[in-house]
Amino acid sequence: MRKIELLAALAMCIAAVSCGNSKSDKVENDVASQDSLPVADTVVVEAEEVAPEPVFITPDLAFMEVHGHVKSVEFPGGRKAKFDENGKLVDYATEYSGENGVQIGRDEDGYIVSTYDGPGGSAMFGYDKENVRLNLTAAGDGAYYSECHIEYDEEGNIIRYNFVDEDMAEETRDEWSMDVSVVSKDEYGNWIELKVDDQTVKRKIEYYSK
Repeated sequence: MRKIELLAALAMCIAAVSCGNSKSDKVENDVASQDSLPVADTVVVEAEEVAPEPVFITPDLAFMEVHGHVKSVEFPGGRKAKFDENGKLVDYATEYSGENGVQIGRDEDGYIVSTYDGPGGSAMFGYDKENVRLNLTAAGDGAYYSECHIEYDEEGNIIRYNFVDEDMAEETRDEWSMDVSVVSKDEYGNWIELKVDDQTVKRKIEYYSK
């Protein structure tokens, strides 16, 4: 905690010396005068603690795994999302959606829980609503179904993708994982490059100016 010392000004007291005093009397009076000088008080002022600015996050921003006043997120391959200044998704496209766009389903809390983009099929999503972040993606075509559970560390960084794959035709079920590490973040703390096992995932994020 920072402490600031404020020193009060010393008031100079000058003793009146009569013309008839001897030199020794003058010295004694000077000493007495110095002894009577007021001592400055030390005032300690505690700096007020400033609370950190809360993170701006909405269910739609959580869908794209970002926070802050994001304007757009774009992945190589065609997946792109645009937001208004209130963090609401206003446009969303995938590599399969084309001009038809993407059909979006929401739950009662406004979270995006399903999408349908035509050739790409349907996708489902789940969330850790306490921390407002995506924790599940899933897709299937009837015969085949795959889930990806997203695992985070205490600081909110993605550290692992845990998969569950089911093939209804073959009656098989596989569980496997991929380690994830954040290679780099932008100045707002959103990741812009991930390493997933031996592959790299990059994305471009644009923000509204403050």
